[in-house]
Amino acid sequence: MRLRRRIFCILTTLLTLLLDTSVMPFTGLGMQYLPRICLVNVILIGTILGGTQGIIYGALAGILLGISSYQPAGLVAIMYTACAMTAGAISRKIKPALVTVLPPIVGYSMYELSMLMYYYVSTGFFPLAKFGLAGIRLAVALVLIQILYIPWIKILKPSSIGKSRR
Repeated sequence: MRLRRRIFCILTTLLTLLLDTSVMPFTGLGMQYLPRICLVNVILIGTILGGTQGIIYGALAGILLGISSYQPAGLVAIMYTACAMTAGAISRKIKPALVTVLPPIVGYSMYELSMLMYYYVSTGFFPLAKFGLAGIRLAVALVLIQILYIPWIKILKPSSIGKSRR
């Protein structure tokens, strides 16, 4: 079972990374409205399997994305790792009914806010339009997480999610 989980997590991370870097920019869709699918996957893994697994696959995805895209390598790796770890830590502390909402919102918001701060620090300009686009991406990411949560649970079969009942 553990090998199956690892293979699934690695394959979905690589597939979503390829979607983010190779396919999505050339689809003609408004990329400013679409979330990072790889980040959504990593947050889902962290939420379902916990913070430790989130750290592993967040770091893997962040490093590979830093190598294969134009984003700052160290910042992306740190943010993917931190977002997945935070989502995993929160998912273990809250009620099971909130697991598909609260950890993904916190994790994806961390990423968006840090990228907005990076943009501000690097350019010295903070347009409010980028803040609105970040909200749209967060909403789309939350919908995508709701859609993918059930299949990921069925495949990964975690031991517990949410507050443990003793």
